[in-house]
Amino acid sequence: MVEVAPHLQDHAVGLEMEIVELARQADQAAQEGWPDRETELRKELEGLYGELATVAEELTDQVSAVAPAAEVAAPAAGD
Repeated sequence: MVEVAPHLQDHAVGLEMEIVELARQADQAAQEGWPDRETELRKELEGLYGELATVAEELTDQVSAVAPAAEVAAPAAGD
């Protein structure tokens, strides 16, 4: 198992939880006829998705830096 920065993992989980809650609120705003509030929440969600993507890239970079390269064992052609 590869060790990665726990604070990045925690941050990713926190962002995911916040995304779920804001998405729920945006859906509720849409159902209740609050288009301005829904738009505001969807815009906030876009920012969170971007931040989550950045954290995911950082985590991927950490894993790639310490994980051994994967080897693929394939049978020789003609076998």
